[in-house]
Amino acid sequence: MKNWNNKEVDIAVSKGGVIALSNPYDNLISTDIKPWPPSDIVQKLYQSRQSRAFVDDQKKKATQTLGFYSDLQSINSEDAITWSVFGTAAHSENKIRNQFVQDFLNEIGIKSSPINNSEIFLWRRIPHPDTLGMGGPEIDFGIYTKETVIFGEAKWRSSVSTAQGKNKDKDQIQLRVEFLNKFGQQFYPGTKNFAVVGIGLKNDVTDNYTDEKIQSIGITWDEICQIDSHPLFEEVKRYLDWKKDNIQN
Repeated sequence: MKNWNNKEVDIAVSKGGVIALSNPYDNLISTDIKPWPPSDIVQKLYQSRQSRAFVDDQKKKATQTLGFYSDLQSINSEDAITWSVFGTAAHSENKIRNQFVQDFLNEIGIKSSPINNSEIFLWRRIPHPDTLGMGGPEIDFGIYTKETVIFGEAKWRSSVSTAQGKNKDKDQIQLRVEFLNKFGQQFYPGTKNFAVVGIGLKNDVTDNYTDEKIQSIGITWDEICQIDSHPLFEEVKRYLDWKKDNIQN
């Protein structure tokens, strides 16, 4: 098949009809990212249990690059689009990244003074909000400025996971909101704005949770990919369209 840049790429197709890229790097925007691949990506190249979804010649195609199948190869991978949108912005020049962050905050309704420094991070774990122990929730993407801290939860076709927390009685959004509520000011002194942002194909990721102090905000991938200050704006739009065109129904 052809990718979002009209380049021929090798694919495998699962028993359920889901497309996977034979080479996981063919599922990611890599323009201007040097050296490649960055450590953010390598940590996601673990072996997936979903390899059983591929059989015979399709399994050979799915495992021909790595020797095993990784979830990052799936056209439906949440991590792939998270990297391609936020990872590429994170690796851009400071001025460009700051402008994208400024416009992203405007898009989700958070007022901010002009941003001179910003950090975008991917897939970092925070201390567990119930125990303060290691190995707490994994933040899909985070944005950090002098005034604002955002924890992002990225979805594609999946829903918010439940049965989370020490007693398995919370969901993903609730855990992140609780962490910021309990420890936000302690860990990020002087911060004005705390928010948990949920992204999905539909604006429904944060529907089931509200809090008086911590904002829970929903937004769609379409809305994010219309922010024209993204360093790879045109390519990001093509990438999103390509993924949506190839969703297995």
